[in-house]
Amino acid sequence: MDHIKMNNLSYKYPNAVNSSLKNININIEKGEFVLVIGKSGSGKSTLAKVISGSIPNFYGGTLKGLLEIEGINCIDKIGDKDRRNVSMVFQDPEKQLIMNKVHREIAFGLENIGLETSDIHKRLWESLQFCSLLDFYNRDIKTLSGGEKQKVVIASALAMRDECIILDEPTSQLDPSSAEEIINLIKKINEELGVTIIVIEQRIERWLEFSDKVTFMKQGEIDFFGTPEDFLNTDNSSFMPSYIDALRYMSIKESPKTFKNARIIMEKQVGKKIKIEEMPNENKGYKEHKEKKTKSLVGKLFSKKEKEEGEITIRDLKVNYDDKSVLNNINLNIKKGDFCALIGPNGAGKSTFLKAIMNLIEYKGNIRFQNKNIKDLDKRGFYKNVGYVSQNPNDYISRDSVYNEIKFTLDNYNIKDEKKINKVIKRLNLEHLKDKNPRDISGGERQRLAIATMIVLEPKVLLIDEPTRGLDNENKKMLQDILKEINRLGVTIILITHDMDFAASSANRFIMLFNGKITSDGDMQKVFKEGFYYTTTLHKLFNNINKNIFNLEDVNTFYKKDLRRTL
Repeated sequence: MDHIKMNNLSYKYPNAVNSSLKNININIEKGEFVLVIGKSGSGKSTLAKVISGSIPNFYGGTLKGLLEIEGINCIDKIGDKDRRNVSMVFQDPEKQLIMNKVHREIAFGLENIGLETSDIHKRLWESLQFCSLLDFYNRDIKTLSGGEKQKVVIASALAMRDECIILDEPTSQLDPSSAEEIINLIKKINEELGVTIIVIEQRIERWLEFSDKVTFMKQGEIDFFGTPEDFLNTDNSSFMPSYIDALRYMSIKESPKTFKNARIIMEKQVGKKIKIEEMPNENKGYKEHKEKKTKSLVGKLFSKKEKEEGEITIRDLKVNYDDKSVLNNINLNIKKGDFCALIGPNGAGKSTFLKAIMNLIEYKGNIRFQNKNIKDLDKRGFYKNVGYVSQNPNDYISRDSVYNEIKFTLDNYNIKDEKKINKVIKRLNLEHLKDKNPRDISGGERQRLAIATMIVLEPKVLLIDEPTRGLDNENKKMLQDILKEINRLGVTIILITHDMDFAASSANRFIMLFNGKITSDGDMQKVFKEGFYYTTTLHKLFNNINKNIFNLEDVNTFYKKDLRRTL
């Protein structure tokens, strides 16, 4: 039975030249689990907003074609007060948390649709129980971790008893453990309650095994709609799970839907002669293209002049929020040229650590930049030398175009260099968005813009909080190349991420925080080896074969030297 039906559906935002959705034709059956993927700006979130009804009722614009939900043509219902049986969970839970207490937040939506008090209480307690939130009933929202906030938002959607729940990158801000909880909760809602689930995601390996359909979007159109098995046999290589990349790299043609089956297939190959293909995305043409871009853009963006010492020294750092200790006796030496990945669970103190370095919060202890106490430094000069990109790209949006947003950063320092702006725009793949309002671009595109506003200043130290949020694999790879290149040219980088694969392919030092304390600090072997949550996908895949494999470069080394001698 069709739950959601779209025929020749198109949508154009107000004042936009081109349509964001073009001739969408898909049918979603009741109770299906649908995974929606595609590049940043491909129309994924726009499609979700159309189904939920916020487009065009809130955003305006022009919507054409057919959209039926449970047999009702919603195009004809524009402006109608009838509520659709569709809930949407945004990428950032902070955007839809309104009340101060957990139970009030869940009850808020129910009160707005006029339910009786007894019905509100019943739905409230059942939703809390289903989402394992009973102990959080009276907790203050501001005291919750990112994963806990996400669970509260999902519980609020569940309490509405809608037939469909749409989730926009629900795990993008979560540590591996919290992400696993959310994934299992969403799976439980789909399997036990029969709710139609639509998930927009970039890291698809977490979702494939229990997805019924995969929708791949490209430039506002549906490029693929079908089963996960069929999608794995397409040529959309940049959107394949990393374990599929590893199999393809070793000329294994099978396309397992689950990680477990991929590991079984991998282990069967031990002792066999395997032809090593070229590294994915590392063919000759790509290498020449990448080297040319790096030389012509990044090399010119950051001058060749030797950078001044960019080290940061931290002694006895302590931070408290009210009576809660967030950072406790942190001692670190960040040396020039370090590329540090700061990892750990939500609420461990990672973002607080960066804010302390930027002198944005009260702290105890000593933080020194270039051997000078940061509290004694001129703030203007300090913020030019130490760039900071927070996890919310909207913090960096104040101008009316992408170009002017980057120019605004230089204007603050009276720097007039149009060529530098254009180079940054080109390198971060923002050329086609140059004249667009930053508020009208996708989350991943805003993320790249926020990074552009910082690196255009040529900082000596770059602090970045969750830069891969909302980025597809291609733009993630591009960002990785940029960060590694500017690091090679002398820029010290401290990066917070929950993406262990990105961290392993970028950083040269890994610092793990738990409960405000450093529990591990060293290279990839020291921090990631034999990890359960805090390690790479390929390390888990090869766990029974070789515990020294973390990425495709290691696979190359392993299969050339060690395969036939292992086990």
